[in-house]
Amino acid sequence: MALLHAEFRSQTLKRQVAFQAILPTERFKAPYPTLYLLHGLTENSSAWLQNTRIKMWAEEKGLAVVMPSDENSFYLDIPVKDGCLGDFGAYIGEELVKVTREMFPLSHRREETYIAGLSMGGYGACRNGLKYCDTFGKAAVLSGAVHFFECPRKWVKTKGNTIGELQNIGDLDAMEETDRNPRYLMKCIRERNAADGTNHLPEFYVACGLQDPLIDANRSIAEALKEAGANVTYEEGDGVHDWYFWDEYIQHVLKWLEIPACEK
Repeated sequence: MALLHAEFRSQTLKRQVAFQAILPTERFKAPYPTLYLLHGLTENSSAWLQNTRIKMWAEEKGLAVVMPSDENSFYLDIPVKDGCLGDFGAYIGEELVKVTREMFPLSHRREETYIAGLSMGGYGACRNGLKYCDTFGKAAVLSGAVHFFECPRKWVKTKGNTIGELQNIGDLDAMEETDRNPRYLMKCIRERNAADGTNHLPEFYVACGLQDPLIDANRSIAEALKEAGANVTYEEGDGVHDWYFWDEYIQHVLKWLEIPACEK
């Protein structure tokens, strides 16, 4: 198993970017099933490595894991299109997948390409799993910060806006029918499904701690995904919004993925 720090110049973000990668190198055959694993608010690409045993568990399963940095963007495209900030949604859902597949022997198959994240990264996994449903076959949301369109506006603007992250979403009323709202993306996919008779929704795993302030939002988004026609596994258990919960439940995610790795 190799642990790599990589950098490249992102055309989407218009700057040099870095990511961490865990790659099978010994027991398993390439191309490798791949998990794009997203961190939470105020953290970076090293968060999962510093706070969980993801490297050991990935090594056991022959799973490649790519962990990008997000810069508190909520993995969303920037509304100002002529600025210098770039589009984080397109970076995660398109460019990073393309570049890492060129760099490493990763599977190009949708059913072996996954996205997951915690808190802000949970929102990013939900939104981008839906937005780029032709790329990601499975998406996992841990304690997802999916409350923006799931909870009462007053709660969102106060308790759900800890360091000003609501500014990344924009005016909630104006954004209701845009791809910033996962429910809007579900509606778009349902229309596509009806048109061609194929279910394009990824499979979803959603989990949240019972003592987490975001529990109601996670219950709500899981139910919305089920109503949209997605295959959803939902779990909750004792826990708050912290790494103790995520360290435990990322193991549930890896088991749920049913990774089809082949040993040499």
